[in-house]
Amino acid sequence: MNTLKHIAIIMDGNRRWATKRGLPKIVGHTKGADNLETIARACIENHIPFLTVYALSTENLKNRTKGEINHLMKLIEKFAKRLPEFEKHGIRINTIGDLSGLPGGTQTTLKQLEKDTSSFKSLTLTLAINYGGRNEILRAIQKIKNLKSKLIDEPEFQNYLDTYDLPEVDLIIRTGGDVRLSNFLLWQSAYAELYFTKTQWPAFKERELKKAMDYFYQAKRNRGK
Repeated sequence: MNTLKHIAIIMDGNRRWATKRGLPKIVGHTKGADNLETIARACIENHIPFLTVYALSTENLKNRTKGEINHLMKLIEKFAKRLPEFEKHGIRINTIGDLSGLPGGTQTTLKQLEKDTSSFKSLTLTLAINYGGRNEILRAIQKIKNLKSKLIDEPEFQNYLDTYDLPEVDLIIRTGGDVRLSNFLLWQSAYAELYFTKTQWPAFKERELKKAMDYFYQAKRNRGK
């Protein structure tokens, strides 16, 4: 049977979920943030030690309205206040992306949250914030140039990526109906299984997660062999 250690999720469909119900779009983001904790606990129950989620892309930060971005920053602050829950369930918070593009207060909150949860071991929940796969690769190349390092092979290059301390991604799930990666984990998705569902993120519950996991376990993973 395939071994599933690391799930990555493109949490899409928050705004459409809200619009469908006649609610403001920001309500969709709030419901989506609440659902993240539900899915994190489901990963723990299913013995998945790593979960990475696409919380805010580099394109989102550039193109969404100021009001929507401000709401998302407030959700991050609210999320950080769930520290007692993270401690209860053993959830370690990690971040990837160019955090320098976020407000100073949000950067401080995220760094403190990473520090406060660093010893928790049931699940590493990685938040991709102001993240883009192309941007990550460019930043990795810049690190190599700055250090005057000689690039030898793929494993060495991976040491300069944001995900250098995470295991390989096994399964990428996209909710909301679109069938594309949208600049998410471009390098890391090379041999990941891809699962797409029309279910929008706020409605994506444990049952839907189980369907995605079953899809992974049934896949034939020959990795070019």
